Amino acid sequence: CIRLDQVVEYLLEPLRKCCQDPDPYVRKTSAICIPKVYDINPELIEDQGFIDILKDMLSDPNPMVVANAVAGLAEISEAIGRDLIDLGNKATIPKLL
Repeated sequence: CIRLDQVVEYLLEPLRKCCQDPDPYVRKTSAICIPKVYDINPELIEDQGFIDILKDMLSDPNPMVVANAVAGLAEISEAIGRDLIDLGNKATIPKLL
């Protein structure tokens, strides 16, 4: 049996590349994947900058990518007990519209 926490480290670089893929479907799917990996190893996701990558995905031109980035940030926010989407920041709101 392969333990997921041992495999996660090997998934991070492919996941990082998927977040910048030219295909919006791949980017959308990677935005869904980040909170799933966060459930397995939160420290690794935070240390590797994937929360910032999700925040950057809020500026994606594809609305499905943005929607999944918001969902991912909301899922992680719920897990850590603090809001990761800064709606008080005037720059954030136009990204969501």
